[in-house]
Amino acid sequence: MKKAIIIISILIVVGILGFVAYSFLFSSKVSQAFVDKHNEIAALDGEATQLADLNGMPELDALGKQMDSEDYNGALKSIESALGRKKEAFSKLSSIDSKLAELRVLSAGISNTEVKTSADKFIEISKKANSTKIGYNDLQIQMAEKTKTMIGILVKNSKAISAADEKTINDLSKQIDDINIQFDNAQIEVDKVQSQYKEAEKEFFGLAGLEKEN
Repeated sequence: MKKAIIIISILIVVGILGFVAYSFLFSSKVSQAFVDKHNEIAALDGEATQLADLNGMPELDALGKQMDSEDYNGALKSIESALGRKKEAFSKLSSIDSKLAELRVLSAGISNTEVKTSADKFIEISKKANSTKIGYNDLQIQMAEKTKTMIGILVKNSKAISAADEKTINDLSKQIDDINIQFDNAQIEVDKVQSQYKEAEKEFFGLAGLEKEN
């Protein structure tokens, strides 16, 4: 039963927000420095996407098989590797916050008042969108860490689980359930902000004469 709880705990975090990276083409209404900084942010966002995508992690593909075969040591290595990727994604998403602050400084150089106002709005919503990604990723990190602890108990007690460890597993399972409930609210917020982001993006691109590369 404990094995089933651990596997379920992993499966319920498979759904993940897809981060969309955009690139700017040069436009005379904004400086090349502004364009370059945004492209730098887009590159970081793309890297975070690859790192954070649970569906693209071979470690998690292997985890279910390792749990079924009771290869708990292998499962522990897999969850540790996946957790490492999630934490690296967090690092890149955190870097985006500072880059957006730099982009805000560059927007001060936009001479067209209408474009500048739109740029500032776009940057502000971009910060909000990135914040929701960080929050969503953090929930998954919390869940992965608790799952790691549960697998660690199986590694230590592969034949028999003590009453104390069983209580720990039950407590962790309840905590994972609580985090799973938070996912619903986090997803609603992500969708809401993403909608605002697309509207602000469309407005800014139009006013600045920018295009997205396919």
